[in-house]
Amino acid sequence: MKKTVICTTCPSGCEMEAVFTDKNDLTVTGNRCPKGKAYCLNECFNPKRTFTASVKIEGCKRAMMPVRSKDAVPKDMLMKCAEEVHNVVLKAPVKSHDVVIENVAGTGVDIIAAMTLKQEV
Repeated sequence: MKKTVICTTCPSGCEMEAVFTDKNDLTVTGNRCPKGKAYCLNECFNPKRTFTASVKIEGCKRAMMPVRSKDAVPKDMLMKCAEEVHNVVLKAPVKSHDVVIENVAGTGVDIIAAMTLKQEV
C-alpha cells in the first residue's frame, strides 16, 4: 500500500511517501528528520487527533466553554467522544485544565477545560 503523509511534528511540514504492507514493512521517503518516520508510522497504523469541542456552561455570562482532550485520541473514536461531550453542562467556576470527563469513550484520555471562567451573578 502507498500513502502520502504531511508531517506536523515540526515546522518543516515534510511531505512523505509511505510504502508498506504492515508495521514491520514500512519504507518512508521525504522526511528530513527521524521524527518524520515515527509520525508516518503512527499516521498509517494508529492515527490520533486532539479532540476539541464546546460545552454549555451555567453561572457566568458566557453560554459555551471550550474543552479539549488532554492527549490525542484515536481518530476513529472522535465521533464517540463528541457523543459523550454533547450533553455536558458545566457550572461556573471552572479552571483551565479541570477534568470535565474522565476516560472519554473508553479511550483512557480525559476531556479538560480549555479556559478559566469565574462565577458571575
